[in-house]
Amino acid sequence: MTTTNQTERHALGREGEAIIEAKLGGTKTAHKAPFDVVDFVAGIAYEVKTISGESVDKKVHIANGSMARKLAFAREHGLKKVLIAVVVYGPGDVQVYRSTLKKAVRVSQMRRVK
Repeated sequence: MTTTNQTERHALGREGEAIIEAKLGGTKTAHKAPFDVVDFVAGIAYEVKTISGESVDKKVHIANGSMARKLAFAREHGLKKVLIAVVVYGPGDVQVYRSTLKKAVRVSQMRRVK
């Protein structure tokens, strides 16, 4: 059973993926794919984490099993791995940050994308 909170988190995540697809290129992948957006032409795989601007501790964490799948997929397809954090403060108020793919990182440690 999906709770309202889970539904809201999934919707927020899909919003972040759409923003990155439009801003950086590539194509959104299927649900449960190793990466969220992949640009095979540019050779980049984006893992997109969308965070509410109201979140006190803005950090990203990737589970061990998920990281292993991402690394294997990127290696198999020769893709550069990029971690993207989309921080949504409100309608039209979005900030995007990027770094190399890491298991855990705070948004403050990432580089802002203009």
